[in-house]
This record gives sequence, C-alpha cells and structure tokens, in this order.
Amino acid sequence: MMFEIMLVDDEKGVRNSIKAKIDWEAAGFAIVSEAASGSEALELLERGPLPQVVISDIRMPQMDGIEFIRICKQRYPFLRTVVLSGYSDFDYLKAAIQLGVKDYLLKPVARSELNELLGKLGEDIKAEHEHIRASQLELLRKNEQLRLLQENFLLQMVKDEWYSVAAVKERLQQLQLTPLAADDLVVQFVAMEMRIPEGRMTDRQERRDLLNLAFQMLCRETAAKWKGLYPFSDVSNSSMMYFLIIVKKGAEQHSKAERFVQELKRNISSYLKLESVSGIGEEMKGLKRLKNGYASCMLSWSQSTVYKNGDGERVRELTRAFSPEAERKLVQAIENLDMNAFRNQLDVIFTSERDTPMFAFTFLALRMLLLFSSIAKKFEWGGSSLQKYLWNCQMTISDYQSREGVMGQIEELAQLVMEEVKKTRFSNGQHMVEAVRKYVEENFSYELTLSSLADMFHLNETYLSGLFKQHVGITFSDYVTRLRITKAEQLLRENELKLTDIAMLVGYSSSSYFSTSFKKYCGKSPKEYRECFLKKQG
Repeated sequence: MMFEIMLVDDEKGVRNSIKAKIDWEAAGFAIVSEAASGSEALELLERGPLPQVVISDIRMPQMDGIEFIRICKQRYPFLRTVVLSGYSDFDYLKAAIQLGVKDYLLKPVARSELNELLGKLGEDIKAEHEHIRASQLELLRKNEQLRLLQENFLLQMVKDEWYSVAAVKERLQQLQLTPLAADDLVVQFVAMEMRIPEGRMTDRQERRDLLNLAFQMLCRETAAKWKGLYPFSDVSNSSMMYFLIIVKKGAEQHSKAERFVQELKRNISSYLKLESVSGIGEEMKGLKRLKNGYASCMLSWSQSTVYKNGDGERVRELTRAFSPEAERKLVQAIENLDMNAFRNQLDVIFTSERDTPMFAFTFLALRMLLLFSSIAKKFEWGGSSLQKYLWNCQMTISDYQSREGVMGQIEELAQLVMEEVKKTRFSNGQHMVEAVRKYVEENFSYELTLSSLADMFHLNETYLSGLFKQHVGITFSDYVTRLRITKAEQLLRENELKLTDIAMLVGYSSSSYFSTSFKKYCGKSPKEYRECFLKKQG
C-alpha cells in the first residue's frame, strides 16, 4: 500500500532536498503535491483528494505553519501533520505540539530520522486502516444481520397471521423500522420482476442463481438511496423483489412509487441488460391493511400495468370490504372447518350487486391466497408443500378468464387448507404441539404468552400448558427461554455484535434482563461466556 504526502515549504530548494533524501517508494510513500505557503496548501487540500500526511515548514510568509496546522485540524481532523523546524524555532514548535502535532523533523533533515519517522507513520496509518476496516466489517455484519431480520419481518407481515398489532409495532421499533409503527402510517407496495428471455442461461442453474442475486442486490442498492422505502424478498421466487413505501402527507408523494420504479427499471436494463415487469399497489392507511396493499400491488403486477379509468378507486372500495373483521370471520370459518360459514362470508365480500369486474375478482382472490397461506403455515404438518403451492398460485391467479373459475379455485384451495387444519387439530396432541412449537420457533423474539397462543390455536390455556410439557418435556416458558439463550450463544460466539444488540435480536426488552436470564441459564454472564469462548479458540 502506497501512502500519499503533501510537502509544504516556501523554499523550493528545501522541498527538492527532502524529495532527494530517500527512496520514497521503497519507504511506502509518494509525494503527490507541493505548496509554497499555507494558503496554497489549503487550496490544494480543498480541491482534493486528501493525502494521508502533510509535512509542513513551521515558518512561512503569508500564512505560517502554525495557522495552517490549526485550520487543518479543524477541517481535516484525521489528516496527519509533521512539522519542519529549525533549532531556533522552539516557540513555534511548542505551539505546534499544543495543537496536537506529535511528529516533527529538525532542519537540515537527516536521512536516518526521515526514514525512522516514515516507518512509524506507515505503521500508525496501517493500524488505523485495519481498525477502521474491522469496525466497518463489524458494522456491515451487524447491518446484514439486521437487514435479514427486517426483510424477513416485512415478508412475515404480508404472509403470516399477526400475533397482535401492539407486538408488531414493538418488533418494528426493535428492528429499527420505527417509521412503520406510526399511528398515521400510509403505505404503498411495489412488486418488481426480472424477466429472463427464453433460452438464456437455461443450461446453467448456478448462472441463473447469480443473476437472481445480482438483481436482488441492485434492487436493494437502488432502494437504499430513497428515504422511507423498504425492500424485501421471498426465497420461493428469487426473480421478484417487493418494496414497502411510506407515503407522506402534504408533500408531492403520489409519484414517489412511479419515480422509483422508473429508476429501478433503468438500472435493471442498464446493468443487467434485462426487461422487468412492475406492479404498483394502492395507498393503504394503517398496519392492519398492509395485506390489502400487498395484494393490490400483486394485482397490478399480474396485469403489468398501473390501474387506469378509476380501477384504483374500485380496489380501494374492495379493500374496505376485505376489512380486518371480515378477515377474522373467514379465518374462524376455515379453522373451525365450517365451509358453509366460509361461503356465506365469501358472498358478503364477493357481492354480485356491485357488478364486480374481473380485475376485482382477481384482487380478492389474491387477498384470499394470503389468508390461506398464513393459516397453512400455522397448521401444516410434516412440510410446507401446501404453503409453496398457495404462494405460487399468486403467479397464475390472473390466468383465469371467468368469475366462476376464480371462485372455483378459491373454494378448492379453502378445502385443501381445511384438510390441513383438520389433520393437526383433530389428530393426536403431538401434531398440535408441533404446530405451536413451530410457531414459537419463528416468533420467539416477540413477547409470547401461553394465553395468546391458546387463543390462536383454539385451545384451553391449561390444556395447552399440560400438553406442551407432556410432549416437549419442559414448560412453555422454559422452552422460549432456551430458544432465546441458544440463539444468544450463537451470536456471542460470532463475537461481532454488542450485548445490547444481541438482547434485542433474541427478544429481550433490556440488556440487564437479558444478562440476568443468560447467567441463570448458563452459569456465566454473556460477557464471561464470550471471553471464555474466545480464550478456548485462542
């Protein structure tokens, strides 16, 4: 690595003498610029790029070295300065030391002293770079862990059944997604699909995987430049990315989604040389209508266009029909295996009095698929094939050309989901405990309570408590603690995150409560555990 130096002295002969003293390249340095005064040097520094070191004479006309160094310390605090001084410049040198200058050279400059100083400077700069690199790496790893958690949670919010709005808001704040927890939240979803032409890269799956990865990275990089815009993906379809956009009141925000889509399409075309298809959903107010907003963006994507001719208003009307209360009744009917109640609720939502157009049926069908998917995830036993099938149906639902076709598929899928619920609810207790345990493993970072889970799975709390201990071998609360501590141990062994970060990631509201629980469970504090692990590794 070559470090750069600026040389500042009002006498050109002195500068030439210093340049000729040693083999600068062999010492790992290069003199990249020269100045005859402090003011000239400041102009050069302002134009950039900045060198790592400035060697400056202490006595110069116009602006002396002391004033130059003082201004440098203010403007460029990380710039290293070395002063050149004569034996008679003691007062100047004292002033320079008071400004924080640690290194100086006495005139005439001796070759050995210059070499010694450069060696010391080189080691200092390398150590600082290593420290900065390590800090940046730790930050990147922490940010990557946080990014994955954020994206998974956003996907969970549109796919899964919610624990409670209060719990969702708390988790949003923990994951540094606080703007999404606002009471007056208005959001909009965007879907973006990368289209690979027929015949391109069909022979190499790994090349396709790399292209999908490049597409996702490009989407995230583009989104990072926009405020209030959150990307997320789903492993079941890696050629698609989704974006949650906060819509601000009063500002010219109605075109934010369109402008973002235009920029992203340009980037995909420019960097990946591929076409893309987007879908922009309707604006929705409040967390409870997130799924409606997501379904409307999937409808727009399936039609490869943004709504026109009042379609948007019709979709907003439909989302009001698909209210949280209507969704609750549909879920209740399916989980109670009551097909008649399910059909009755469908009739309320898919009312024929509205002369419902085909695109509206497609929107409602997409919304039903999200509901089915969340129930299947909760109750599916022995795999996730039904969830995958339901998720993939999003891509084909718009292929139906008639209302009868859409309604027929909805009823068929409802029947499949009911069968899965029946297998779990009315078989032996182990299946039900496994469903509860699976839910807990995916949501242990929440403030889980046994009573809420009992309500969610239609069980008596006391019965669930006994059933859980019988099949799992420990109590529910001990099981949740074990999950949290096991995850914490993993994060502590990686030695990258602070204890406060780890506490948040594994579901503890405070680091002190986390430390107390960890020590009770492991016999060591989190700090002692990490130190002990590192000692064994060393």
